[in-house]
Amino acid sequence: MNSSQIKTIHMYRNLIRASKLFLNESRKDRCISNHFKSGIQQKYRENKDIKDNKKIIDLNINADKVYSNFKDLLENKYLLKYPCSINIIPDYVEKSNILLSTKNQSKMKSRRWGFLDRLKVVFTKDQEK
Repeated sequence: MNSSQIKTIHMYRNLIRASKLFLNESRKDRCISNHFKSGIQQKYRENKDIKDNKKIIDLNINADKVYSNFKDLLENKYLLKYPCSINIIPDYVEKSNILLSTKNQSKMKSRRWGFLDRLKVVFTKDQEK
């Protein structure tokens, strides 16, 4: 084995290890880790018989870029580089807070929650919680 083959094997192992860090134990079948892992394995299998040195160098550069992107995601580099001090609550979260408020829950339990109450939640922005 020459040094480029050893480097390629090490990069493959590092990419597989990095993809496993995105594993969500509760949803293994739908986890992004499986998607990353299968994509990495497929790319390496497709290109395992390439003999052209220029093509191998290009593939190694692409693998390095993917690995550095994995590292940046895992280290939250972009959150540190571009911090956001604004806390935005999406509209649907606001509406669910209204629906789950104690006042509205008591109205629903006493069966006084009607059609107009539902419309108020859907179409108004300002509602008591």
